[in-house]
Amino acid sequence: MIWWNNLKFKSRDPLVRLKTIESFQVDSVPPAKALELLTAGLQDEDSQVRSAAAKALGELKEDRSADLLLDLLSDSVASVRQSAATALGYLGFLRAIDPLIELLKHPDPQDRACAGVALRCLGWVPVTPEDQALFQVAIGNAKAAGLRGEAALDPLVSELRHDTSFARRAAAEALEGLQDPRRIKPLLQAANDPDPTVRVSAIHALAEEKDPLVVNTLLQALRDHEVCVRRAAAQVLARRDKPDFIQHFFKLAGDSNFEIRLATAQYLSRFRHPQITETLAKFLSDGDSDVRLAAANGLGASADPAAVEALVVALVDEERIIRQSAEVALNQIDPGWPNSEAAHRAAQRLDAWREDCPAWVRSAIVQLLARLNSTSGKLPVAH
Repeated sequence: MIWWNNLKFKSRDPLVRLKTIESFQVDSVPPAKALELLTAGLQDEDSQVRSAAAKALGELKEDRSADLLLDLLSDSVASVRQSAATALGYLGFLRAIDPLIELLKHPDPQDRACAGVALRCLGWVPVTPEDQALFQVAIGNAKAAGLRGEAALDPLVSELRHDTSFARRAAAEALEGLQDPRRIKPLLQAANDPDPTVRVSAIHALAEEKDPLVVNTLLQALRDHEVCVRRAAAQVLARRDKPDFIQHFFKLAGDSNFEIRLATAQYLSRFRHPQITETLAKFLSDGDSDVRLAAANGLGASADPAAVEALVVALVDEERIIRQSAEVALNQIDPGWPNSEAAHRAAQRLDAWREDCPAWVRSAIVQLLARLNSTSGKLPVAH
């Protein structure tokens, strides 16, 4: 049977050689012969054959196996390096630890992952923050790597180039906790990642940065075709206290996503301008109650009399908290608002609407008109 394996190992067809190694049972022949056959496979011109031979060596507990596999860690083909690293982990030879630590620094994420798994199999425990960060990134624990501070910067930046979006997203999230300015450029690149979830994580990681390039990137993200990206950019920018972005937020007032409209209301509420009052007044009729509530609070803080009419109409909102907030806002603007011309205009609007409203809304309108009528004979009489 050995002669038959020898023949197939020497076949001119690489597929035959590959299948032969994949089906080869190392315990079916003496260890020395198995080592001889697999060593020939390690020198094969076909990388798939070399990779299969490396995997098979992981089952051959011969001292020479480790030496052969260590040489393969510098192979030009990734799959061969990775098979060798995995096999070294199975063999349990501790002299493989240092070369595997070096492989943790390889630019290929799969090389790093295979080295990390092999080192864990060998029982290696990293001591320095740099090695800890490298190891955690390699085994897919970017968050733990981020806890190592500056030592995690390079491994996490390398992970932003990973071929899976999950790993890139995790790296961006971990970089959020680092203060090192060297993270900005790679995160800006990640903010343009093909995967929208990676763009979202990069945007949040850049939330506190004031660099003009960061600001421009966030403003561009407000126009992203993906809702989740627009929402992230709006929420990040909405926390800033400068009025520089007012015009950009005006364009978001009609966004289909309620969280984006909410961020818009919250941001605009910090500043005073007639157009802001107009926009917040329109938000009082938004389909989302959180947006309406933010608008009512913002209008109260504005102290702009132009908001009175819209706030009076909001006194019949379906949500109790919004009705209460509208009343508070009205008193903030003008304690004598029931006698104002704006209240008179609002009452006329409500009176015109009440016949087409649900019964409970109609009842609320009647009560409000009666209340207003008691303070001003100019208002419609409630029926």
